[in-house]
Amino acid sequence: MTSLMPVAMPLFEDDRGKLSFGEVDSQLPFTPQRYFMVYDVDAGVVRGGHAHRSCSQFLIAVSGQVIVITNDGLERQEHVLDRPSIGLHIPPGVWGEQKYVGRDARLLVLASEPYDRAEYISDYDEFLRFKASDQ
Repeated sequence: MTSLMPVAMPLFEDDRGKLSFGEVDSQLPFTPQRYFMVYDVDAGVVRGGHAHRSCSQFLIAVSGQVIVITNDGLERQEHVLDRPSIGLHIPPGVWGEQKYVGRDARLLVLASEPYDRAEYISDYDEFLRFKASDQ
C-alpha cells in the first residue's frame, strides 16, 4: 500500500484567531457528497471498524485528539489527528478505526458518496477476502 499521509491544510493565524480550510482538488481529493460529525464519545472508545467498497473519506479532528488506525490488509498505520489544520484521506478498500483520546474530541468526516449500508465491509475476514479479490 502507498502509505497514507496526513494532509496539511492551509492555516492562517492572527490576533483574531485561526482559520483553516480545504479545497477540492487541492487538499480534498474528491467532491464531498455527505458529511457527518462524531462527538461526545468517551475517552478510549474505538469507533469505525469497517472499510468501504467505493467511498472515500476525509477525516479532520476539529477539536481534541483522535488516533486513526488504517489497514489495507498488509500494512497497519496509526495517524494522530489533533488539530483542524490536518486531515487524512482514507481511500476505498482501507479498513479504518478511530480511537477517541478524550471526550472533547470532535471528528468531522467528509464522504465521497451518500450513505449506503451495503457499501460498508464490517467483518474483517470479509475485508481480507475483498482485498484478495481486488488484486
